[in-house]
Amino acid sequence: MDNIILSLIMTSQNRRMELIRYVESLNNQVNVNLKTLQLIFVDQGDNSFLLEKINKRIHVQYLTSEKLSLSKARNYALSFVKGKYVCFPDDDCWYEPDTLSKVLGILDAGSYQGVSGIGKDEHGILTSAFPKKRQEIISTSMCSAISYTMFFKFVSTLRFDENMGVGSPYNIGSGEESDYMLNLLKYENFKILYDPNIVVHHPTGIIYEKSFLLKKTYSYARGLGYLMQKHKMPLLYKSYQLFRPILGMIVNVLCMDWYKVRKSYYNFRGRIEGLFIKF
Repeated sequence: MDNIILSLIMTSQNRRMELIRYVESLNNQVNVNLKTLQLIFVDQGDNSFLLEKINKRIHVQYLTSEKLSLSKARNYALSFVKGKYVCFPDDDCWYEPDTLSKVLGILDAGSYQGVSGIGKDEHGILTSAFPKKRQEIISTSMCSAISYTMFFKFVSTLRFDENMGVGSPYNIGSGEESDYMLNLLKYENFKILYDPNIVVHHPTGIIYEKSFLLKKTYSYARGLGYLMQKHKMPLLYKSYQLFRPILGMIVNVLCMDWYKVRKSYYNFRGRIEGLFIKF
């Protein structure tokens, strides 16, 4: 059996077309030996069809589960990792043909134990405010890294904080991947490279009700607040993250954009609340 180099952890409930798109992009990776890849799939729905779609050279660990939070599902999968490196693709993301070869080229060179790239939507538009230049990631400048853009050397003892992430019982709807990366930086002395030449696609074209978006904003803001206090971020960094939504409220009141006023308010309120969450 070929040695497994990269383990890819994914979970899903019911996104058939998106999952097929992801698997096709994985099958089509160039300059990568598919026999060195392991897909660990935590199925929280009825997605066994993927076993027929994925290239037979790729090792598949197919797990079934009742509905779990994202962090719990990933922690379940981490026990089955066989690779030297690990990543956490979303069930609706997909790769460029050379995404994994670029990632493995950097990691195998040995100077960095982690790498993160950029996200682009189906139209090639950036999914966040990613920096233009290659740089090393530090605790106060994480370069908009998000789980589907992250690739790390595997640390068998590290797990996600199950209080955080989608499905959190405490409405801490984000920050689990940043927490994971910060733990690697702080406790494992990892060096992590941000490289904008590494591209992972993720859709942004879904239109949600404004009420849903406000709830999401609030939940994600609680995540940032909790992350800042958990990792004892510098006072200047915390102040900046609290000042931004206050400024947003002022500007949007002047513009009479009441939806954005509410969004800035939920950002501020959530971050304040998150700073005082204790477990």
